[in-house]
Amino acid sequence: MTDKFIILCVDDNADTRRMLTFILAKAGYDVITAEDGLQAIEKAKAWRPALILMDMMMPRMTGAEAVRELRKLKVTKGIPILMLSAYAEQALVDEALEAGANDYILKTVLPDNLTEIIDKYLAIGSAVLTQRPAPEQTKDEGGRRKDDG
Repeated sequence: MTDKFIILCVDDNADTRRMLTFILAKAGYDVITAEDGLQAIEKAKAWRPALILMDMMMPRMTGAEAVRELRKLKVTKGIPILMLSAYAEQALVDEALEAGANDYILKTVLPDNLTEIIDKYLAIGSAVLTQRPAPEQTKDEGGRRKDDG
């Protein structure tokens, strides 16, 4: 993969966020994280990730609630969202999918299987990425991108 895809990992558990960041960075992805659904919405609007991994059960706003909100926004409605949960109850699976999640994955998934699933959905994510204007990529004399500030 030539371009690194940004993946937003949303989970209220810091250890889970660290584990996902490690697994995904090792697989070559750029990772940003959020602690809850409200933070996920703000970061998704700002970063427009290629894919979002969303925990189902979180304080302040559940994963399903966050997915519903993300699907309403023009800049985030096409981003693939994979619900990643410790709970396998069919009612939760149904709720997540009805909210607009693309898939529901149990947290017991093996790292290699997780990256295979993500790769499957990144074709959708790359289509979303091509729909937004690219930032200015010119460099100044110091070799920094001008949009870096």
